[in-house]
Amino acid sequence: MYIDHHMAQKIVDRAMKITGCNVNVMDHQGVIIGSGDPARLEQLHEGALNVLSSHGEVDIEHGQEGKLRGVRGGVNLPIFSQGEIVGVVGITGDPEEVRRFADLVVMTAELVVEQAALTAQVQWDRRQREAVVLRLIEGGRRDSLFEDRVARLGLDLRVPRVAVVLELTADAGAQSPAQLQRWLAEREAGQGEVLGAMLSARQLVLLYPVRLEQGAGWDRQRLRRLLVSECRPFGDAVRLAVGDYLPGADGLSGSYQLAVRALDVAARRSPELRYCEAGDMALDLLLFEARDSWAGARLVQVLERLRGQDRQGVLEKTLNVYLEEQLDFGRTSERLHIHRNTLRYRLDKLATALALDLNRPDDLLQLVVAKRLDGLRRRDD
Repeated sequence: MYIDHHMAQKIVDRAMKITGCNVNVMDHQGVIIGSGDPARLEQLHEGALNVLSSHGEVDIEHGQEGKLRGVRGGVNLPIFSQGEIVGVVGITGDPEEVRRFADLVVMTAELVVEQAALTAQVQWDRRQREAVVLRLIEGGRRDSLFEDRVARLGLDLRVPRVAVVLELTADAGAQSPAQLQRWLAEREAGQGEVLGAMLSARQLVLLYPVRLEQGAGWDRQRLRRLLVSECRPFGDAVRLAVGDYLPGADGLSGSYQLAVRALDVAARRSPELRYCEAGDMALDLLLFEARDSWAGARLVQVLERLRGQDRQGVLEKTLNVYLEEQLDFGRTSERLHIHRNTLRYRLDKLATALALDLNRPDDLLQLVVAKRLDGLRRRDD
């Protein structure tokens, strides 16, 4: 790898604390790219060129300063990384005086370079892992490049996984996107089989390993406890949606699509909900697909007919409470603070306005479905 200006200046700043002398760092072409003397930046250092060609230390006595371009008295030494010279560090001063700092300065420079190389490798691995995750949730044919990435990263795609989508809520703090990235990195570091990728500044996807239980699907409750615990630092600043375990090559893609739809549906029906699972929302997910169809619009018409006759909303409120209380007359009357006969009168008016018989299972089912469809459609308005 090559040394850039940022890395060079970091070497200079650390080395000057050790030596108390001016320090320069030259790149692989002998150009000064870091220095305690800003006036020397971008100058060619011929002493560094000698170091690069000889692979060894080059001392510059004060009497030689005028003979070499861009050079002052001091000691110049090569910086090695993985057996190759990647730059030169120079300590300005009398060679006999500053040579005692040489080993420490070189060690400092090589540690900075090694740290930068490690960081670059980690970031490269991070990008490669994200590329794998994005390909998995996208689905479709996997090419040799994908298989090579998986092999090089040592990922086992045979492990059963479920897709989880995590999204920051509208009231999350300004620093939350960075916090989200750190949280993702911690999950992957602490649990080797967890795969994840940022989808945007406010949303990420996780592919969590799950245990398949004989005759009982996968361990949903265990994953729920784990996610709730791990997301506790976010408080109410995040919303979580879990897909389902789907076997096969495109299983994770299907699981991800379920999680995305569950997140959307939950936001429409229960904006305050912070955790949802596609497996608990099968009816709503089915209706979500049908909300804009002719059949969906036709079913919602019964509610529009009711609203046209119920200007004060009394009948619709009564209907909502009646359904919430599982058609229980006593609890419905108590919540509405009305007599049972008054409730019966309102339900009769409802049945007339809706042109439905609330005692018939088919009509009641139609009404329940219409209410759910209406909840999904009204947030699009």
